[in-house]
Formats: sequence, structure tokens, C-alpha cells
Amino acid sequence: MYLAEKFYKHILKTPAPYYAKYSLLLILWKPIRKFINVVVIPNIPLNNLRIIFYRLLGFKIGKNVFIGMKCYMDDVAVNMTVIEDNVTISYGCYFACHGKGQTHTPILIKEGTYIGMRCNILSGRKGITLGENSIIGAGSLVNKSVAKDAIAIGIPIKIKKS
Repeated sequence: MYLAEKFYKHILKTPAPYYAKYSLLLILWKPIRKFINVVVIPNIPLNNLRIIFYRLLGFKIGKNVFIGMKCYMDDVAVNMTVIEDNVTISYGCYFACHGKGQTHTPILIKEGTYIGMRCNILSGRKGITLGENSIIGAGSLVNKSVAKDAIAIGIPIKIKKS
């Protein structure tokens, strides 16, 4: 968007915002992607179809994964959320890879992890990893990494067993 950069620099006499460098196609695609991710996909009743749509948007999702309805994946940086094989994500979970004053950081969910319903997964400033076969209790706030075979519950999470 060469014109937008020139407009900010010469007419408004301010530095161009980051999105002034985006192509017109990307600017048009972002609200469509947001609508698909927030309105369409969480309401699809068939898990396999939900997974296909998430993959089409760019999320990295392994085999034999269940993602419940009403889950909201962070679509600002879709490549930052990686879900390995045999993971179960229950209904109504939220995933955030960014926040105010923070860069995009990764969320890695390792093989065999179970995430209970209504959990919030926040990657924070360093990113998080949910270890293999870990269990996250329903309604938990995950703001730090969880070790392999651990059970984590609470707001914020406390490791109960490892």
C-alpha cells in the first residue's frame, strides 16, 4: 500500500501505521477471516468440518483432534497455535497469542493433552507449551507452561500432579 504510506508521511506528517504496508487483498481478507473464525467455525456441529476450516485458515492441527463447539482460536497469528495429534479441547475454550504491549507468542499443545471446558489459554510474553498427556481442569486460566503428564487446575493454574 504505497499510497497509504505516502499519505501518512507527506499529508498527515506522522509515521505510517504497521497496516499501511499490508496489501489491499490482505486488508480485505482479515475481516472475512475474523468472521469465519469467530462466527462460522465455532458453531459448526461436526468436529471434522470444524478442523478442516481451522486448517484452511492456517492453524496447525494434528490427527485425531477434537475441538469442541464455541472455541475461539486467536486468528491474529494463526501460525502461532500448534495442536499435535490426539488432543481433546472441550467446549468453549479461548486461545490468545497476543495482548496489549506484547508480540505474538506461540501456543504449543503437545500430543495427548486434554483441555477441559471453558479454559482460557494465554501465551503471555514468552509463549506456553502444554506437555504430552497433560490435563487442564475445566474453567482454568492457563498462563504458564505445563509439564508432561501434569494435572493443572485453577485460576491461574496450579500444578496438582506431575
